[in-house]
Amino acid sequence: MVKKIGFLAFLLLPAALVAQSTPAATGGEASISAGAEMSVFNPDWACAGISITCPNDLIGPTAVFEFDLHRKYGLEGEARWLHWHGAGDFTESNYLIGPHYRVAQFHRLSGWVKVDLGGGWIQTPYYPAAGSLKGSYFVYAPGGTLDYRLTHRLIIRGDYEYQLWPSFAGPPSYNSTTGTLNPNTSGLTPNGFSVGIMYRILGP
Repeated sequence: MVKKIGFLAFLLLPAALVAQSTPAATGGEASISAGAEMSVFNPDWACAGISITCPNDLIGPTAVFEFDLHRKYGLEGEARWLHWHGAGDFTESNYLIGPHYRVAQFHRLSGWVKVDLGGGWIQTPYYPAAGSLKGSYFVYAPGGTLDYRLTHRLIIRGDYEYQLWPSFAGPPSYNSTTGTLNPNTSGLTPNGFSVGIMYRILGP
């Protein structure tokens, strides 16, 4: 239920922001865009490193929106469902929102940096077997985006994101020599790439 409520709020937020904005406040430069991507992420579960180096990288769709108060800055949000290709039905999902800022532009190509915040959901392999888990955690995620404008409305988008789940604690490991359990409290750092297309709904 919490997950559904959060996703509904995620979908309604851009509309609320547009309703509250005024041309005087934004100088007529406010815009709203929405789109879809495909993502490939290293889930940081039994496989360290960046995405594409792990044989069990997770794959899934991402819904994206952008609400820009200005041509150089605004908000973006994403809902990502990494439910494919995971060993033992392993899945991760996240719902994130945060500011982004354009740091470079060359003709139709633009580079952006971002920091998103939100929640992450995980189901580890073979859940509910012993040593597996299912839960939700706070996530923050710095990243960068490249946009290439095909037309006035259509934009190709490529994205890299490095997520940090600081409160994540995995199942403890068992030390057979000492007969003790070793806690796993190192957090989780999934990271990955997304490619997709955006459509500018409103704005210049």
